[in-house]
Amino acid sequence: MESHKTQGALRSVVVPAHNESENLVVLIPLLTGALRAAGGRFELIIVNNASNDTTAQKVPEFQRTIPELRMVDEPVLGYGRAVIAGLRSARGDSIGIMRADNQEKPEDLCRMFADLTERNLSFYKAVRKHRMGDGLLRVVTSLFYNTLFRILFRLRSRDLNATPKVFTREFMDAAHLVSTDWFIDAEMVIKAEHMGYRVGETEIEYLPRLKGKSTVRVRHVFEFLRNMISWFFRIRNGKLLEQ
Repeated sequence: MESHKTQGALRSVVVPAHNESENLVVLIPLLTGALRAAGGRFELIIVNNASNDTTAQKVPEFQRTIPELRMVDEPVLGYGRAVIAGLRSARGDSIGIMRADNQEKPEDLCRMFADLTERNLSFYKAVRKHRMGDGLLRVVTSLFYNTLFRILFRLRSRDLNATPKVFTREFMDAAHLVSTDWFIDAEMVIKAEHMGYRVGETEIEYLPRLKGKSTVRVRHVFEFLRNMISWFFRIRNGKLLEQ
């Protein structure tokens, strides 16, 4: 058997999905095509997060023609839980996270993988442009929270919740991610910056959701605030990597 080094670096792409079967049937071929066009070895991991639609049936249909595709089940609902389940399954030297709703272009993810290596970064994240498809209230709320976050945690990064995010295995192993909800995106950025990793950003075009509706609800705003306060005191008390 050829060594991992001989075969070339492996890229892992994790796509958390809760009731996104309509979007996945569009995304999987597009994402696979972009990854193949970019060259190199990859694996595509769809995380079925407590879906009650046809996700469990649709993904295996694609596996017949896409050997790089795998599905991981996370039966307990939670975006962070789905991300962590996918990361645990990932075998790549570099790992990317992308949403299932077709609001991000696969080509941007592939470009970010290349930039991660070429710019010698450990953590690389998107910054969304043209977000008016999300609605004015959500855009203003996001701007407020991102500004507050940057001040509170002394961060340089913008648009903390944006994906794609790509990073090295070294960062993933060291970060010990624990958030089981939407805060996991912020946790990644906080840890990347506070642990002194090389962090980069790139602007991407953010597309309107293709199918279905966003699962973000008002309760997630209060959840986010609670997490923000909790992580502020964790850092202040020197417990950034506490499990």
